[in-house]
Amino acid sequence: MINIENFDVVIVDAYGVFNFGQGISQSVIETFKTWKAKGKQVYILSNTSSTIEKTVQSYEKKGVIKGVHYTNLMTAGQYASEVIKQGELPVIGNKFYVLGTANFKSSNPVPSIFTNSSYELVPSVEKADFIYCGTPQLLDANGVAYDSTEIGDFTELVATLAKTGLPLVCANPDLMANEGGRFVVRQGTIAKIWPGKVIMYGKPDPRVFNSLLNRYCPNVPKDRILMVGDTLRTDILGAKLTGIKSCLVLEGGITEYEMKRDNISLETYILKQSITPDFIYDRVSKAPLF
Repeated sequence: MINIENFDVVIVDAYGVFNFGQGISQSVIETFKTWKAKGKQVYILSNTSSTIEKTVQSYEKKGVIKGVHYTNLMTAGQYASEVIKQGELPVIGNKFYVLGTANFKSSNPVPSIFTNSSYELVPSVEKADFIYCGTPQLLDANGVAYDSTEIGDFTELVATLAKTGLPLVCANPDLMANEGGRFVVRQGTIAKIWPGKVIMYGKPDPRVFNSLLNRYCPNVPKDRILMVGDTLRTDILGAKLTGIKSCLVLEGGITEYEMKRDNISLETYILKQSITPDFIYDRVSKAPLF
């Protein structure tokens, strides 16, 4: 059992922990609020490709308030944007083409993490030095972007673009995300099937964990830090690589989804991935998610 008093810092994933396809779990964010009242620091560490500012604003609209429900947050997009602003992407050239939608639920053609950088968006892959993996979405008959649950919907596009030999930059390693109650394809899946070089930013890379820790709580001993997430290959593995404790939560998350999809037990699922969390819980809150 987890004794929250054994930790000074709790890092939480977003999707599958408090943010679900059907909305925000009020019982979970109230638990975060309780932890904060006990003097704990609660940080969100998300693989979203959005920056900190945009993510804080997005959660405010959903009723998850910085300073009330959590202390602060860090994102894969923020980490990537700082690399980009410094001109330190490990690519030759500065022109990029976007695969998919540049910004989730936004018509802006320039990915927000490239704003005010030295990198230039180009309209065709033939003019590009590298490819940026935006949100994998398809276009309907009216040109409106929509999500897909099928990896196969993107294999032809990936094969065509990969023939260029250009590297793929990805700022969200998540394979799937729960949108509207469906688990849909996300950037990590595209990166996984990309046959060429992939430059990835986000969990489980310990650099993004340490970026959060160095930014907000540099003096907290690692044995006083806990990571809570729903995904072994990102949240739990990243915690292990960073040297902090981890807790896997199941209900409504990617682990539960993949166990049901593959009709396997949790024990088998963990053995297949060879990633073992320190703790396992159905959910963060004792109350139902919804």
